[in-house]
Amino acid sequence: MTAMASAMALDVSSTFNNLMSRTRARKPPAIHWKELPQPVPLVKVVAQPVAPGSTSIKYCATGVNPDAEAILSQLPVPIHIVAFIGFGRSGKSYTATKVRAHLTGNEDHAFASAPGNVPCTHGIDMMVFDNPHGPGTIVFLDCEGGANHNQTALPFVIGLAARLSTKLYAFERGCFTTGGLDTVMQVINMGNATSADDVDICRELVLVENMSINGDIPDRRLLDDLLCEEDGDEQTNRVRRLIRQRFDVSFCKLPFNVGGNIMMHEEAIAALADTLSENLSPLVIGGVPVDGAVVCQLISELLTQIRDGGNRFNMVTATEALVANMAAEAANTVWTDFIEKVRKQQNHPVQINGRKHLRTILREIEGAANQCLNELEGFTSKLVPNEPAAVAKQTWDRNYRNFEIDIRAAHQRKSEELARYTQWADRINRLVNEIVSQVVEAIRQFVRFARFSTSLVLMGNYYFWRHSFNLVTGIAQGVISGATS
Repeated sequence: MTAMASAMALDVSSTFNNLMSRTRARKPPAIHWKELPQPVPLVKVVAQPVAPGSTSIKYCATGVNPDAEAILSQLPVPIHIVAFIGFGRSGKSYTATKVRAHLTGNEDHAFASAPGNVPCTHGIDMMVFDNPHGPGTIVFLDCEGGANHNQTALPFVIGLAARLSTKLYAFERGCFTTGGLDTVMQVINMGNATSADDVDICRELVLVENMSINGDIPDRRLLDDLLCEEDGDEQTNRVRRLIRQRFDVSFCKLPFNVGGNIMMHEEAIAALADTLSENLSPLVIGGVPVDGAVVCQLISELLTQIRDGGNRFNMVTATEALVANMAAEAANTVWTDFIEKVRKQQNHPVQINGRKHLRTILREIEGAANQCLNELEGFTSKLVPNEPAAVAKQTWDRNYRNFEIDIRAAHQRKSEELARYTQWADRINRLVNEIVSQVVEAIRQFVRFARFSTSLVLMGNYYFWRHSFNLVTGIAQGVISGATS
């Protein structure tokens, strides 16, 4: 990946994390994924009779296993998914366990593996651990092998491995032959099951010759001989040509892990693990690196498109469904942010009081809407394909149109209420003014009456005291006159 492409991927990943973390309620999980038991089955597999009354059975995947979902749903961006596919009893589970042990420095978890002809893996087993040399996590998918006693599970096993993984390891034991390429062709056929020209499946392919008998032959020569188109028949050369065109192919030999080869086997495992850690790529859906919750959605979308026990896989439709889901989640997240901004402006329909002019309200919410819409379009413009991503703009337009209708209706309702209130207020004000005027006039009349009454009292008192004084004076003068005579 070039520096520019890497920077673009980081930018897209950051934008996705920002939007998705705001979309989902990030409640702390009851149990952290590192404390959950591993490995776990990736999907639930049920056995069904091939036909009523038949003793033969077929296996069908019905959904994401709850234990796997509990782990995947906690994984942030980036996620690096590595799938181990190929013939049964070729050492896939054992090798995956050893590679994990080398990368993590511990043997805390291990895929089931045992000698014999009975396979240990049924469906797909999953194991997750931190990326020891960078951000994110690494997911190992240990897939049920081909040429086992029951092949009915292979369509969904190979289909999920092809679609989910960012790196594929295809195994054959002893010597990798054109027969081992059948597994690779199954991956290609999962792409041919769709009508689209470009199918979004894994490109990194490593052909692993386990328990190799060709220890002295260079890997490059073995790969060139295996994919050479000069000495095969028409069908074989066509398979080789398709694999060269569709994948970036490399080759790896692993010796027997017995006797004096133990040290050599450990060195080969270390080289395989180091090469893996240096060339990890994040899972990208629709042009955007995704988290574990989206991986669970993708698995569910893919499984719903299995027909007749897993005979057909429409991967492009599943990718489009995931892109539409991501776009819709982003639209809902940005809409929530927009509503919060409108509430801070006091412009939400429940906050409108009719006193602010409608044009002012619409202008303010349009400014907030433009900021949020720019963020949404900046994210959805990076999603591929573009058609399902358009659901984000459709969701936004529908919500904004309805919101604007609610704004206008709320403003009209509040304006009418305010007008009715103003009319009643005017009437009450006039009534109060009349009452106050009458009260003031009454007080004024009462004051006048009080003044008049006071004047009457004062005048009455004056004449009373005057006549009393004259009377007393007359009596006194009569007494005095009688005494002198």
